[in-house]
Amino acid sequence: MNAESKFGVDKIVLILGLVIYGTGFSLLYIIFAPLSRSIGLSTTQFGILIAISNVALVFSSYFWGKRSQIIGRKRVFIIGLFSYALAYSLFAFGIQIGIWRLMEPIYLFALLFVIRLIYGALIGGIQPSAVAYMSDTTAASDRAQGMALIGMASGIGTMIGPVIGGGLAFIHPLFPMYFGALIAIGGGLLAMKYLKETVIEPVEENQGTLKFYDNRVSPYLLGWMIAFLVFTGTQVIAAFFIEDKLGVVGQSQIIKATSISLLSMALMTTFMQAVVLQVIKLKPETLLRMCFLIFGAVLTSISFVTNLTQFYLAFGGIGVAFSMITPGLNSAATLSVKPSEQGEVAGFLAGAPVVGMIFGPPIGAFLYNVDPTYPFYYGGLVAITLGIYFQFIKVNEDTN
Repeated sequence: MNAESKFGVDKIVLILGLVIYGTGFSLLYIIFAPLSRSIGLSTTQFGILIAISNVALVFSSYFWGKRSQIIGRKRVFIIGLFSYALAYSLFAFGIQIGIWRLMEPIYLFALLFVIRLIYGALIGGIQPSAVAYMSDTTAASDRAQGMALIGMASGIGTMIGPVIGGGLAFIHPLFPMYFGALIAIGGGLLAMKYLKETVIEPVEENQGTLKFYDNRVSPYLLGWMIAFLVFTGTQVIAAFFIEDKLGVVGQSQIIKATSISLLSMALMTTFMQAVVLQVIKLKPETLLRMCFLIFGAVLTSISFVTNLTQFYLAFGGIGVAFSMITPGLNSAATLSVKPSEQGEVAGFLAGAPVVGMIFGPPIGAFLYNVDPTYPFYYGGLVAITLGIYFQFIKVNEDTN
């Protein structure tokens, strides 16, 4: 394995590509959500269009992760960024067709559905190739630090997306999306120049060496799936909770409070991963034994909050937990498999959270309709149970 202890220009470019990728995700919600109704789509159709790309992403993440073991991490990462630019532009143009009223809503929905499927199928290589690249180019002792930087990129992208959306939408409502595609092309060009061809142990194209139920990796895939099931299940009802339980009135005030909550979480995650976890070296086992207990305790506490300040602090606590979840799960999984399996495990690691994202929102909404505190209370109990489970899991580092 071509392991290095320092983080150079290539990793900066890698992180930049992931920031661009994360920016597009948050930007999509900022731009597409308010436009969806104006182009004749129902709320249900909007939800389906968001979900269908996630379904495709579950399968494409594994495909591209395994592909990176054959054609290289660099090539898959570059293909992913350029494909992202293409598919993102196509989706923006599809929305533009709706704005121009060139299609009946049902046909427009079908067109956007196909584009979102293509989007999910093509971009699946970005995250797993980045995880595998980091595995190839970091020593085992630095693995958690490297994976923390990958997690940090998502937080930065979450913060940048709304800034780009709000700052450039005055030019044209869809201009921020085209700008997002343009910077993805820039990221791809930088990756072509600065990413290295890592030394990988090849695997035959028709050979499947790793299964998601392999006990070396299944605990960490389970951790990702449950973490995002609980997280998205609570995130989607946050605005409703702010209105119904904390008494905030007025659409603008509710949006503002929700934005501050998510921003406090993203800021704390980014600070922890960019600074604290780079200075304090914690082993993957230690991270996993702490993060889910913290996650569960914070979520459970939200059931008892009585004002916005407490709510903001709790979301900051979620940020602390997630800053440990990403490097803990990713580094533990990559350290537990052979070099020839790094691409496949990276694909699984990218797909497992998406499985949680598919099921989390409807479960969260169902629990909220029963009682507004239930998504946080029961989500917290599930996270604590998972934290107890990880007290008994030992990371196997013998294969690296």
